Amino acid sequence: MKRILTLSLLLLCVTVLRAQYVDYSRMGKTPAELMFIDDPMDIELKEPSWWWHDPEKDSPAEQLEYARALEAEGKADAAIDAYDDLVHEWHATPEALKAQLAIARLYSAAGEAEKAYDADIYLLAHFSGRFEMEPVLKDALSQADLMAGRAGSGFLGLRRYSHATLRSNYERIIHFAPRWVMVPELLMRIGALYSDAGQYASALTIYDNIIVRWPSFARMDDVVYCYAKACREQANVWHNDTGRLNNLERLIAGAIAFRPAHPSRADFEAWQREIYEIRRDGSYVKAAFYDNPKAYSPDSAIRAYQAFLQQFPDAPQADAVRARIAALSVADRLPAASTSPETTP
Repeated sequence: MKRILTLSLLLLCVTVLRAQYVDYSRMGKTPAELMFIDDPMDIELKEPSWWWHDPEKDSPAEQLEYARALEAEGKADAAIDAYDDLVHEWHATPEALKAQLAIARLYSAAGEAEKAYDADIYLLAHFSGRFEMEPVLKDALSQADLMAGRAGSGFLGLRRYSHATLRSNYERIIHFAPRWVMVPELLMRIGALYSDAGQYASALTIYDNIIVRWPSFARMDDVVYCYAKACREQANVWHNDTGRLNNLERLIAGAIAFRPAHPSRADFEAWQREIYEIRRDGSYVKAAFYDNPKAYSPDSAIRAYQAFLQQFPDAPQADAVRARIAALSVADRLPAASTSPETTP
């Protein structure tokens, strides 16, 4: 009874502390910074416990043999617990590494993607340099992909994992192996997750990172396509910001120059033209805003229209704008008494 009361008090304290905790570590960071942050996940070290993880045997070697015997009998869950008890009790021993590797393998075989991924990341965080990394990295990537594939299959159709969680899964792998040959592939997945969440500007940062750092990447055509597509999607977000739209046009122009023989070049050129038209029509609306004699002088409207024509001389609105400038010029030369709505006879 005393143990139950103690456990209840501990759980209450943990709940209160978690409710008050706010993680500010990732706020204000760009996607490029997040890819190589110092500690993408606080991976708690497994330590001996007076309550949990009490090994059945008196030495790590005996505990390892005990866990392996359970696994051989087909008792996977009991074997995982036995391996985990070993890691907690004798973390610094060679047997602990073998036990943690077994935990990751058993979870992976059971299709427990999240647990297998966490076991792999634990190996990378606390046993790095003591095992062959390639198989563990590949398994961690496989488990991250499985979680991404199951993201939309939660209860009542709700997402099982958020976009941020899925991105973090890939970011952690990059953190522990920043020079791994698969890093550009992981970055592509991160960029796709940003795009899927409607965060196209962040996706552009990721794709730009790949283009700059891995220009000979085998899937560069795919990267450039995703980059140009993100530019087009971001244009819908920035449809009122003509300056940023102009920059997006230039980015697509850069993509075309970088890959002039790209299979989707026609799409790129169409997207560039669409962004141009959004910017052109938005600029016309802004110019026409000054064509209001109750609020602005004719000269203000004339200058706004002239600036529009300077940027878009071939716009469909060009003839109407020139005619309007001529009319406003005549009105601007008339005496103030004939043009001011406040003047009385």
